[in-house]
Amino acid sequence: MEIVVNDTNIFIDLHSIRLLDQFFELPITVHTVDFVINELTDEVQFKAINKYIENGKLKVQSFEADELLEIIELQSKAGGNVSIPDCAVWNYAKKHNYTLLTGDGQLRKKAIESNVTVKGIIYIFDHLVESEIITPQYAVIKLQELMKHNSRLPKSIIQERIEKWRE
Repeated sequence: MEIVVNDTNIFIDLHSIRLLDQFFELPITVHTVDFVINELTDEVQFKAINKYIENGKLKVQSFEADELLEIIELQSKAGGNVSIPDCAVWNYAKKHNYTLLTGDGQLRKKAIESNVTVKGIIYIFDHLVESEIITPQYAVIKLQELMKHNSRLPKSIIQERIEKWRE
């Protein structure tokens, strides 16, 4: 089974359109890092994600001191806007050869440069439809809803999916 490492923005996007339950039904194993959980400052979002930690559907990785030093070093070499939590998920995915799920453009670019497989929200929607967890019609509704919450999404790719799933 594919193992994915989730960045904060994926959780926030899925929570904003009420698709967390469906996401955790996918035939994947979901991991994240403690830094990501700590970034969930909205109490409702935190409680929603914590439910999956408690029921074992979300594994949260914490780091030892030597691993924290690796993450800090990675951030110093990365430059740009790549945060410590970004570097933590990137480092964890790279070390274990897991897929990184993120919507962060800077993180995506840096992770790909280091040979990490990176996927985003479109992958999740594709997987939800292919796995028949949601219908194509429902995916269209949820993508349109997501566009209202997150203006940084790849509009042309989303429009392609909407047109494909409307058929």
